[in-house]
Amino acid sequence: MKTLFSFKTLFSFAERLAGPLLRISLGLVLLWIGSLHLQNPQSIVVLLSMSLPFLAFSTFVYVLGALEVIAGVLLIAGLWVRYVALLALVLFAGTLTIFVIAPAVTGFPILNLTGQFLLKDIVLASAAITVVARDAAMHEAKRAQRTHLASRSGDHTLSPMNSEGTQVNDAAPGEQTHSHPA
Repeated sequence: MKTLFSFKTLFSFAERLAGPLLRISLGLVLLWIGSLHLQNPQSIVVLLSMSLPFLAFSTFVYVLGALEVIAGVLLIAGLWVRYVALLALVLFAGTLTIFVIAPAVTGFPILNLTGQFLLKDIVLASAAITVVARDAAMHEAKRAQRTHLASRSGDHTLSPMNSEGTQVNDAAPGEQTHSHPA
């Protein structure tokens, strides 16, 4: 007897949904945090003055907020995903350095409210790593598929074309561009 509910179907759906949902969620978080930094940089300036005083300027927080907003929009739009997620990883890693540089600010290892607030960046950094890895794997799989299809067809139908519609061969002189011998 076939049931309407199947774990296999559910897991398959979750697998298809996980990547885009994580990317969009990370983008929304960055957009939200960046917008707050742009709206009121003072709380971040205070935090920086206690931990990284050489960065404790409103201008720095505005730049940080703008980067976060831009990164959020690009992630939501699905543009330059692995590169933007790497930028996000750097932003989160920067925040996490406060635990090492100024543990008194976070109350580490028994976290105060500031430490609890900053601890979320471990999960966000993990999400950024996952988004980078998934996007890189997807692009590598597409590249391998194109290479495989081109080598099977024995021609360069999948090679780039120039503006005149002729095939562009960007291989070095003497280098074969497909798997068949010359």
